[in-house]
Amino acid sequence: MNIGWPRGRAGETSTPRRLLLLAGLVVLATLAVGATAVATVLSQRHTAVTLADRTSPTVVDAVRARALLADADLVAAQSLLPPGSWGPPTVQFQEDIKTAGQALARAAENSTAGEADRAQIQAVNNGLLVRYQGDVYIAANAVDDTPAAPPATGGPAAAGTGTGTGTQAATETVSLTGIYLAYASDLMREPTGILSTVAAFQARNSANLPDEGTAPWALLGGHLAAAVALLVLLARAQVFLRRRFHRAMSLGLLGAAVVLVLLAGGLTVLTLRTSHDIDRGVRETTAVACLWQAREAAAITEQDRTFDEYAPTLSRGAVLPAATDIQNDPDGQDGGAATDGCDGQAGVAAVGQADGGGPAAVYQARDARLGVLVGERTTALDDALDGAIPGAGLPWVMAAGTLALLALGAFAFWPRIREYGS
Repeated sequence: MNIGWPRGRAGETSTPRRLLLLAGLVVLATLAVGATAVATVLSQRHTAVTLADRTSPTVVDAVRARALLADADLVAAQSLLPPGSWGPPTVQFQEDIKTAGQALARAAENSTAGEADRAQIQAVNNGLLVRYQGDVYIAANAVDDTPAAPPATGGPAAAGTGTGTGTQAATETVSLTGIYLAYASDLMREPTGILSTVAAFQARNSANLPDEGTAPWALLGGHLAAAVALLVLLARAQVFLRRRFHRAMSLGLLGAAVVLVLLAGGLTVLTLRTSHDIDRGVRETTAVACLWQAREAAAITEQDRTFDEYAPTLSRGAVLPAATDIQNDPDGQDGGAATDGCDGQAGVAAVGQADGGGPAAVYQARDARLGVLVGERTTALDDALDGAIPGAGLPWVMAAGTLALLALGAFAFWPRIREYGS
C-alpha cells in the first residue's frame, strides 16, 4: 500500500501537467497553421497583383510602343517618299508617336527591371524620340528650300527640256527628303536605337514574369505539415480526455478537426487554382506581345519596300534585318522574340497564309487582321489577370479560421483545466 500510494499521487499529479502540455501544443500548432495560411494567401496575392498591375502591363506597353513606333516610321516614309505626296507626316504619324510615348511612360513607371532600365526608357522617350521626330520634320520641310522647276515654253524641244528640269528637281528633293528619313530610320532601327532599346527593356521585364507553376509551395507545405501535426494532437487529446475523463467524444475537438480539414483543403485548392490562373495570365501576356511584335515586323517590312520603291539608293533591306529575321533570329534586332515563345503562336501564321493581292494590300490586310487578334487576346488577358488575383478578404478568412480553431480548442480544454484548478 505504501508503495502504491506515491505512484497513484504521481499519476494524479501528472494528469493536469499532461493536460496543460497538450493544450499548449495545440495552441502552438494552431498558431502555426494560421500563420502559414495567411502567409500563403498573401504571397499568392502579391505575385498575382504584381503580374496584373506591373509586369504584364509593362511588357505589353513596351511591345505596343515598338509596334506603334515602327508604324510611325512607315507612315513617315509613305507620306514623304512617293512623288506627289510630299508634305508633313499625317495625323496617323502624330497619333502613333503620342500613343507610343504614353505607353513608354507607363512602362517606365511600372517596370520591374530596376531603376537603370526605367531611366533608359525615360531617356528614349525624352531624348531619342524627340531627335527622331526632328529628323522626320526636317525631311518633311526639305521641299520648301528647293526651287520649283521653271515652266516649259516653246515647241516640243523646249517642252522636253522643261520636263527634264522638273524631273531633276524632283530627284534632288526626293534625295534630300530620303536622306533625312534614312537618318530618322537609323535612329529608330539601328542596334542601339529606339526599337532595340525598348526591345531589351521588354525582354528584361519579360524575364520577371512568373515561371510556370509558380506558387508559394514551401509555405503551403509548411501549412499542411502544421495541419497534420495539429490533427494528430487533436486525436491524441481526444484519447487522453476519453481515458481520464470518460468522455466518448469532445465536441470542441471534433469541431476543431472539421475546421482544420476545411481550412487546409480550401487553401490547397486555392493555391492550385491561383497557380493555374497565373500561368494563364503569363501565356496571354506572351500571346498579346507576340501579336504586337508581328505588327511591328510587318510595318518594318512594308517600310523597307517603300524605300526600295521610291528611294532605292537608300534601301534599308541590305542593312537592317527582315521581318522573318526579327521574329526568329535570337541574334537579330529583336532577340527577345524567339525566347519569348512567339514561335507557333496561334493566329500569326494564319494571318500570313490569308494574305493576298499586291504588297500594300497584303500589309493592310495583315495589319488589320493582327489588330483584330490583338483586341481579342487583350480581352482574354484582362480576364485572366482579373481571375488570377485572390480576394482581398481571404487573409481575414484564414485569420478567422485560426481564431475558430483556438476557440474550439479552448472549449475542449478549459473546463477540464478548471476542474483541476478548483
